[in-house]
Amino acid sequence: MDERAARDVVLVHALETTHPDAPLLRSDESRQAGISARNMGTLGRARQADAADAFLHTRAVLLLDVLERRLPALGAVRRPYPLGRTAGWIVPIAGLLAGALTERIANPHRLDLLSLPLLAVLGWNLLMYAALLAAWLMPGARRIALRKMRGWHAPSWLRRRPPATLAAALARFAGEWQRLSAPLTVARSKRMLHLAAALFGAGIALSLYARGLFVEYRVGWESTFLSAPQVHALLEALFAPAGWLFGVAPPTLEQVQAMRFGAADGVADGARWVHAYAALLAVVVVAPRLLLAAWARWRETRLHAAFPLDLSQPYYRRLLGALSPVPLRMLVLPYSYALDETRTQALQGVARAQLGDTAQAVILPSCDYGADPDEAPGLDAASEPPTLAAALFSLAATPEQDAHGRFVAHLAQALPGRLILLIDASGYASRLAGQADAGRRLAERQRLWQDFADLYRVPARFTDLLPPPADAR
Repeated sequence: MDERAARDVVLVHALETTHPDAPLLRSDESRQAGISARNMGTLGRARQADAADAFLHTRAVLLLDVLERRLPALGAVRRPYPLGRTAGWIVPIAGLLAGALTERIANPHRLDLLSLPLLAVLGWNLLMYAALLAAWLMPGARRIALRKMRGWHAPSWLRRRPPATLAAALARFAGEWQRLSAPLTVARSKRMLHLAAALFGAGIALSLYARGLFVEYRVGWESTFLSAPQVHALLEALFAPAGWLFGVAPPTLEQVQAMRFGAADGVADGARWVHAYAALLAVVVVAPRLLLAAWARWRETRLHAAFPLDLSQPYYRRLLGALSPVPLRMLVLPYSYALDETRTQALQGVARAQLGDTAQAVILPSCDYGADPDEAPGLDAASEPPTLAAALFSLAATPEQDAHGRFVAHLAQALPGRLILLIDASGYASRLAGQADAGRRLAERQRLWQDFADLYRVPARFTDLLPPPADAR
């Protein structure tokens, strides 16, 4: 699924789920869009992943077309101004012009070997390379940077005050899209900035050559604190990369002494040093930045063509369940939990909510508390891997790593990417019924189980498998 398709799908997700009690899209519209998407040939795709992507995108487009006719303000969200594309060529051109207009590096008739702007450009680029290397060696820093990208600013289409029901959905979409598209945004920004830096260095070199057509450079150096031997050592180190690649010979100590401004008016061999400057900029700035820009462009292209949208979320699983020729199965593995008939039937509803209207729950015998997970009734009881597996716990229980944790770790290893924790609050809620602090205690216990799920990196779903009393309906 490419970026444009993913944007439409995420937008419809926000529109359908932000106001479940007052949806922007009617249930018959959603159902008809799903039927139409299936009938438009999405099942004929060669790969199942292609069929799923095409189905979700086609359905999203159909629903957005319907909603845009009722709410024209949605058009600005669907077709935002391509600011990134415009900045993608404006910023590099600005970098080229800024480099060409950097006059302090090449004053009329004088080329300073210790030019502070030139040394600053070289030092800044070397510092950036060190920072990029550190970020590559410490992936945790990259994740922190991506998290900080969330919520930078409200998009312009969100500041136009759409209707209240639509505004809440669009605000949720804006936050979710910024989070999901952060890797792509980073790749685009890196490509743009690396290219601008490369053109900045190229602009400096071009300005040196252009000015040299009309003036004769006097080459030299001056310093209050540095002596000729120190400047000679600095120039040797500075031009070493250009010397290795282009054969640019560094000056001798005698040449450095002769080029000092004050004792003499420099030397007139400007062409040699213009070539040396250009080679140095090419080696330290232009070539590395172009390589980094090419890498960022490759990553940007990959992310644009295959946008990383997680289709394992319940919303997408439920929609994609309609594509399966056979009912999808949710395997329920209770842990120290005896189910009655009412809760067993309620689990069928949970399966349909997770995987679609045709899904079925397959419930295995409960694993005893503290039992070895390898010996407990489990995956060998299923004829084939399930679409989804749910480790079922009671909210009344306190999660323990030596018991519940071993069970979850065993299932997570056996079913990578297919496991969720399903925590039933019905028993605990019944126990707390009528108590003044029931709400607080339920919330505390849910946080405890959520922390437990986060520890094992497994999604947690909280449910109530008992219907509300008749007088509460």
